[in-house]
Amino acid sequence: MRRLALLALAVLVLALPVAAAAAEPRFRMSDIESELMCPTCQSRLDMSHSPAADRIRAFIEEKRQLGWTEQEVKDALVADFGPAVLAAPPAEGLGLVAWLVPLLAVGGGVVILVGVVVVWRRRSPTSVAADGAAGTAPDAVLDARIDAALAELDDTGR
Repeated sequence: MRRLALLALAVLVLALPVAAAAAEPRFRMSDIESELMCPTCQSRLDMSHSPAADRIRAFIEEKRQLGWTEQEVKDALVADFGPAVLAAPPAEGLGLVAWLVPLLAVGGGVVILVGVVVVWRRRSPTSVAADGAAGTAPDAVLDARIDAALAELDDTGR
């Protein structure tokens, strides 16, 4: 009998932490509030003060105390309000486009920038100097006109 009592006590001692962990909240309210939207004012739940946001917060807190995971709470809210209740689109289906388009735009910009820098650096200094010299060298006719005008000024000035 004494052995049975000790065995029951050992099972109870080992089971208490497991039961306590199951009842302990698995996520923080501040974490999930920033990931959800208020269905009435379309702002994040942590920034909304509408009655609907208050009811959603109460629902979340109730489920949190019951030991639900963050994903279970989100799934229940999506079932009630639709995917618009999520602050970030899901990374699947059409929501995946919302994640990929900005990444592709940034990647394309980086590729273009690298291409411009490579082309710019490949231009030889001699070709740049030749372009500059050809654009500033006066032609022979203009040079002759300038000389004639200067000679005429010298003649009238004496």
